[in-house]
Amino acid sequence: MSKEKKAVIIASWTAFILAITKFITWILSGSMAVISSAVDSLLDFFVSVVNLIAIRKSEKWEDDNYHYWHWKIEWIWALFEWSIITLSWILIIYFAIQKIIKWEEIEKLDVSIYVIIFSIILTSFLVYYLSKISKQTNNLIIKSDTLHYKTDLYTNFGIIISLIIIKITWFHLIDWIVSIWIAIYIIIAAFSIIKEAYYMLMDRSLDEDLVEKIKEIIMKTDNQVSSYHFLKTRASWKYKFIEFHLVLNKEISLLEAHKVSDKIECKLKREITNSKILIHLDPIDDSHFDSCPIN
Repeated sequence: MSKEKKAVIIASWTAFILAITKFITWILSGSMAVISSAVDSLLDFFVSVVNLIAIRKSEKWEDDNYHYWHWKIEWIWALFEWSIITLSWILIIYFAIQKIIKWEEIEKLDVSIYVIIFSIILTSFLVYYLSKISKQTNNLIIKSDTLHYKTDLYTNFGIIISLIIIKITWFHLIDWIVSIWIAIYIIIAAFSIIKEAYYMLMDRSLDEDLVEKIKEIIMKTDNQVSSYHFLKTRASWKYKFIEFHLVLNKEISLLEAHKVSDKIECKLKREITNSKILIHLDPIDDSHFDSCPIN
């Protein structure tokens, strides 16, 4: 089982446990902030389950119809997750308005506080684990899941503060204020998911510092390299794609040129993890040609 699949399965079970626990707590206490967090956890559970399907699809090998694997499904699923997150903040605001209209006060505050503390501890471990897997795999689906649970973690901190304030002061309005704050935070957090999905769809280039590193490796690996041009980079799934034209001395043999190209390719793969390299060899700098030269 891949790291991505294992991470999503663990996230699914964690979200399910948290959702059930929070819904039971909401029934007992009537806390608006708790039901807001419960809705968020329930949506996280459904999203994680669907993410498992997406990861299985994205890991399929290339075939006759899809020569470059099935990685692009990531941005489709990121868009789906953004839709789910949007639904969650709409529901939270709806529940908050209903609570204000009915002016219901929270009961069994102690139970709510203990449950949220439990949620914070469990979610903290999950966020740490998902963040680790996200860095290792650079998988957009795992990044989106990590964001979901970071949102859950931060909102739980807000909830515990509001519940403690209510216990001390009986200022129940703070419960509704925190639930609205949760909704606003979710909206802002969701923007980063849709932004990264857009970058993937549009084949945005790698980060500037990484591109500079690539340029340095190209020019400093072998002294037979004259220059380079048409450098293009992009990221898809966990891979970084790099392609460029390499200009060598026109007197160099094909065998020697091939050795230089392999040397640069190997160094790029060592220095930049999960990189896919495509190098075109040139005897001269032909970057000024708008089309293929006749002679």
